[in-house]
Order: sequence, then C-alpha cells, then structure tokens
Amino acid sequence: MEDGILRAISADGTIRAVIATTTNLVGDARRKHALSFTATAALGRALTGGALLASLASKAGQITLKFQGNGPLGKLMVDASPKGTVRGFVENPQVELPLNSLGNFDVGGAIGRTGYLHVTVDPGYGIPYTSTVELATGEVGEDLNRYLVNSEQTGSVVIVGSHLTAKGVEAAGGLIVQLLPDHCEETICRIENNVSTFGSFTFLMRRGMSLEAMLERILNGFDVRALTEVMPLRFSCKCSNERFVEALKVLPKKELVSMAQEDGQAEGRCHFCNAVYLVGKDCLLNLAQGS
Repeated sequence: MEDGILRAISADGTIRAVIATTTNLVGDARRKHALSFTATAALGRALTGGALLASLASKAGQITLKFQGNGPLGKLMVDASPKGTVRGFVENPQVELPLNSLGNFDVGGAIGRTGYLHVTVDPGYGIPYTSTVELATGEVGEDLNRYLVNSEQTGSVVIVGSHLTAKGVEAAGGLIVQLLPDHCEETICRIENNVSTFGSFTFLMRRGMSLEAMLERILNGFDVRALTEVMPLRFSCKCSNERFVEALKVLPKKELVSMAQEDGQAEGRCHFCNAVYLVGKDCLLNLAQGS
C-alpha cells in the first residue's frame, strides 16, 4: 500500500476526520537515521501525527512538533506540511528499551513521561504561533490528543502506531477524529463505541484494509463524505548544498579562512534527514572575501 492521507467530514457536520498510512515514510526515516526499534516506533508515531495535524491545521505553511521529555531519546522533532511532505529526527537514535508491560515498544519511557510538547503552526501567512502542553504519557498519541483538547477546546481521538519486525517497518499510520461544535451526546457515545471496537490500526493495515474502509470502521453509523482524494505522503527534506552555503555566509571571515586552511573544507549534516554536505576550500575563501 502506498502512503497516503484522506480527510473527511460527516454529512451532519458533527465530526471531521483525517486518516493516513505512513509505512514507507517511517521506513525511510528509519534508514536515513539508522534508528533502533524503539526510536523507530517513537519517531514513526510523531511523523504520522505531524502529517495528520498538518492536514487539519493549515492549507499552506507547515506544522512543527517538538517533544522534549526526560527520557533517553532526548529531543524529537517533526516538520510536516499540508502538501504531504514530512521530515523528523530524534536526538539519540540508537536508544533501545525493553518492551513495556503490554509487550509493546516503550515509547513513553523513551521520550519520557515528564516534559513538554511544543506545537508550532505556520499558516503560511502572518506570524507562526506556538502552543505548549505538558506530556501526558510520552506515548505520542495521548500527547497529541492533549494538545488538541487544550488548543481547540474540543474532544478528539488520536490513534498512531507502527508495526516493526526484523525485516523493517511492516505497517504504520494513524487517524484523528474531532468533534465539531454541533455534536450531541449521541455522537460522543457512538464514537466511543466505535473506538472500543476498532482494533489495532496497523493490524487492519496488514490485513489489506484500505484507508476508506478503516475510515468507515471508525465512523460506523455516520454518513461520511470525503473532502479530498487520497493525497500521497513522503519523507522529504528542504535541505540542500545551497542552503548550507547560505548558512556559512553568516560566519566571521576569520572562521571561514581557518576552515579553508586547516581542514580544506566545511562539512555540514542535516539533523532532519542526515544528509551530508561539503563545501570546498575555494568556495570558503570566496565566501570569506564576501564577508
């Protein structure tokens, strides 16, 4: 199944939903950053959550998630755009923890159950704004749900997950269901019942269930209308050699000359995609002359 994201709304206007598959995207992140199993599970959930939130939050611009907990993974960051591009990294990608009491990857222990989630929304115009909430569990889904409840003052359901084996990422994805202002108590009860019988997102994916079918399952009993076609998702970074050169221009002339004479080059590594960029001696000296 190709990665994709789909938005929908109920015909009566009481709920909206967004659902995504991110298997290839998470697999790309795992390979680029040489992630451990635990780090893959953590970053994978955050990448999926970022893609879902970006689809809801803005039509342009981007959304940035920063998890800063007291766990061994350190900082975890994700950038996502409503155009279907997502990137992210963890500070300590090799952290591995034993499975938790439920037999799942201990994402909460890796991120930490004490700390903060910072969500920055850039609508594509005006000034970006940041909301900060305390981590609920460090399990990502619960933390994103707390953010939505605090920032939008509305009930929501957030499900994100990934299934990993020795072969790699076999399934990853998630969904967000939000209650809209016209909802009633019956709407809440129906959603709660659907969630309780929904099962595992990645299990349904591995059985070959489509986004549309999973959406119908979580919104059983509602007349659901798709707002968009399924839009492709991919791991994509904005870094480039040109951007690295532009960043070097802010350095003092003395430092640029020193790098040229002592190292013969400057090396930069992108945090988000782990790409390495090299700028040679001649270019450094030219930049120094322009400083």
